[in-house]
Amino acid sequence: MRLAYGLWTAPLPMVFAATVVGALAVSPGTLGTVLAASAVCCAAFVLWPWAVLPVAIIGGTIAGVTIGGGDVATIVAMHAAVLGAGGIALAIRVLIGAEKLRRTTADLPMLGLTLLVLLAAVYGLSLGNPPRDVLVGAYQIAVIPVYFWIAAQTLGDLRRLRAAAILYLVPTVALTLTALATATQTGGLIALLAVPPLIVLAGLAEGWSRAGFALLAGLLLADVAVSMYRALWLAAAVALAVMLVWGGRTLRRGMAATVAVAVAGVAFLALVSSLANHVDVVALELQESSGYRGPESAVGMNVFAERPFTGGGLGQSVRDIYLPDFTRDDVGPVYHAFYVTVLANIGILGLIVVLWPLYRTIRNGFLYGNGIAFGFAALTCGFLVGAAFAGPTAGHWELGLLPALTMITGSIDTPQPTVPEEVRT
Repeated sequence: MRLAYGLWTAPLPMVFAATVVGALAVSPGTLGTVLAASAVCCAAFVLWPWAVLPVAIIGGTIAGVTIGGGDVATIVAMHAAVLGAGGIALAIRVLIGAEKLRRTTADLPMLGLTLLVLLAAVYGLSLGNPPRDVLVGAYQIAVIPVYFWIAAQTLGDLRRLRAAAILYLVPTVALTLTALATATQTGGLIALLAVPPLIVLAGLAEGWSRAGFALLAGLLLADVAVSMYRALWLAAAVALAVMLVWGGRTLRRGMAATVAVAVAGVAFLALVSSLANHVDVVALELQESSGYRGPESAVGMNVFAERPFTGGGLGQSVRDIYLPDFTRDDVGPVYHAFYVTVLANIGILGLIVVLWPLYRTIRNGFLYGNGIAFGFAALTCGFLVGAAFAGPTAGHWELGLLPALTMITGSIDTPQPTVPEEVRT
């Protein structure tokens, strides 16, 4: 039974990634490069499984920008190729007995979410939704359990978690310093993922260690502050508010030091005139991206109103519709609001299935009031709020990654979850 479970779980990212890469039709000129890089990654991941997610998140983004010039389809393909390599490597390790797959309390809800995607895809095809749109819609939801399982199976102990954290932080800090110095935009998402655990470590540490963690967290938070994503600002604000209200004195010490460094960093940018360049870049991006989100979301909610329980099936889209004050366009299956995308594609029943595993992990994370798990749970809350205003084409993969990290770090923080006396309830 355990072997069957492992063989079913491990190849899932591989099959998922291969399908996405093929459907996105990576140009023939880059396909060979993608396959060669995937083979190299696979060999490396067999030896160092903890490297899958840092390489996928950071390396996939860099490769997508380098090869595709920032094209979303190419970035998604790069991420998927690395995840596919990680899935193959994990399957190899299971087959040779080098890996024992871990079970978590969120496995069944995530399995239910995966099955829902398959059923909704069949339903969407039966309604005549275009196959490519069905795949795009499936990606938006399937990316959540895929990232959850990859994280749960590759970062399940303290040694692996530390190694992955170092591999993640070093290039992230380098990218952040480059972005702040040159007024380019990294988006802030990569930086924000590391802020809550660094705040917790800053609160727990003493002396120079606290200063070091606070410096790293403040630097990354400054990058988030000058990023161009409104939903990201909201996610960061909600996460910090949750940590401030429900955390104890330890967290507040870490937050105070981090915010002080972030404010000092932004003030320094203002003094060296770099902040003005950042503001110009952000203002232009926000102006160009504003206005169409409301009309597109209205179209999605109309689809939901017609089929409130099941939605329009994965891949649903409204063809050649006029958007007020804009132009005629095809709208869907992805909308600029995650919940509209879910409701339009799989309805209220699908939304419940999507949110159920997230709720369970957040609830468990709140039991660790001063631990890293609580920081990840707070950031999950932030992204859930931000998702109401953002539906990135690359998918809300952080909603799969963060719950897994919450569960992993929760089991490491303390064997028996308890609520500290200083936590406000």
